[in-house]
Amino acid sequence: MKILVTAAMVLALSAISERVGPRTAGILAGFPLGIAVSLFFIGLEQGAAFAAQSSVSAIGGLGAALVFCAAYWQASARLTVMNAAGSSVAAILAFLGAAAIIRALPQDRWVLLGVVAALTVAAAFAFRGIKVEGGGTRPRIKLGPRVLAFRAGLASALVLLITGLAGVVGETWAGLLSGFPVTLYPVLLIAHLTYAKEVAHGIIKGFPFGIGSLVICALAASALLEPLGVYGGMAAAIALAGIYLATVSVVVRREGSRKPAA
Repeated sequence: MKILVTAAMVLALSAISERVGPRTAGILAGFPLGIAVSLFFIGLEQGAAFAAQSSVSAIGGLGAALVFCAAYWQASARLTVMNAAGSSVAAILAFLGAAAIIRALPQDRWVLLGVVAALTVAAAFAFRGIKVEGGGTRPRIKLGPRVLAFRAGLASALVLLITGLAGVVGETWAGLLSGFPVTLYPVLLIAHLTYAKEVAHGIIKGFPFGIGSLVICALAASALLEPLGVYGGMAAAIALAGIYLATVSVVVRREGSRKPAA
């Protein structure tokens, strides 16, 4: 079930990225399926109380995900050899370093919410420097067996790793690792390797505008998993996050439609 659900998410997001452009794909990357899958299976395997506390730390993990994006952007803009591999290593190390710093903070939902809010504002400001490539046509990715296996395999491996480590590393690290951009990272890598690093940068630029739904999902899960149970709590958390993301998408679309008229 973990493999099937995660693979479906990544394939859908990759298809959207091809059709609607990188900025919108970055916003939609904020849909909380990755973190929801991790927290859901952590809840099933470790219990609702464990998952609820992990959800609190997952809020902080989303701050580390923003650091991941910034590191990937900066590394890929500078490296001249092994660009995608080097950018991945730099981004993962940056995520773990940021997560370690956030772990030292009080694992209180409101403290971590403030940290993520500050990092989101900083990222949105910094990512303004990303130049999204113009509206030229890009060749479509042929969904052959190798591409499908790569997309599905990488994301599924990440979910299996995070949920498998939960019982070993404890509630706090399980939550922080749940904030890793499970669905975003494979899409970044695919866009980078198939098209160009600039396309991956465009996806990164939109991510701060969609991360609010991930935060809402983790915040709601931390409050609802114990009273409503794993199934009911995660369903409610995803529904609340979806309402937020739908609102943001409508606002962004309206702003985009006004620019040509101006």
